Amino acid sequence: MGLRRWLPQVLVGAGVLVLLFVGGCGDKNCPPNAPCPTPTPGSGGGGCVNVSGTRNMIWSDSCGNKGSGQISLTQVTCTFGGNLTGLGTFAGTVSGNNLSYTLTFSSPCAGTATGTGMVTGSFVNGTYTGTQTGAAPCCATVTGEFSFDFAATPVPTTVTPTPGVGF
Repeated sequence: MGLRRWLPQVLVGAGVLVLLFVGGCGDKNCPPNAPCPTPTPGSGGGGCVNVSGTRNMIWSDSCGNKGSGQISLTQVTCTFGGNLTGLGTFAGTVSGNNLSYTLTFSSPCAGTATGTGMVTGSFVNGTYTGTQTGAAPCCATVTGEFSFDFAATPVPTTVTPTPGVGF
C-alpha cells in the first residue's frame, strides 16, 4: 500500500526532471527578450547563422582608432554585406557560426582588410588585417577587432514620470 501511495508523486517528479533537462538542451545562452541568431539554410545542404539586422557595434584598430555605432547587415542565404559609418563596408560569407569577410575602409582612409569572425551566443566577434592609405589616422598596415550583438537595438524613448503613480 505504501508504494502505491508514493508512485504517482515519484512519476510526476521524474517527469519534471526530464522536462527540465530536455528544455535546457537547445539553450543558446541568449539574453532574455532578445532575438538569438537563427540558422539559415545554406547551399549544399549546409547551414549558416543569420546575422542580418541593425546591431550595436564597437571596434578598435592598431592605428589607435576606435569607434562605436550601429552596423546594418543584410543577408541572402549565407552571403552578407553591411556598413558601419566611420569604419567601412563589410561583405562576406557565413558558414555555420563562422564569418569570413572583406572590409573596405571608408574616408578618411582607403584600403581593404580581410578577416574572420565567430557567432557565440548573441555576440559576433571578429578580427581583420589589411592595408590603408591616407593621412593620419590611417596607417599602412592595420589590424583590428570588432564586436556586435544580437540584442535588439535600443529605441530611444521619452518617459515622463507621473507623480504619485507607483510610489
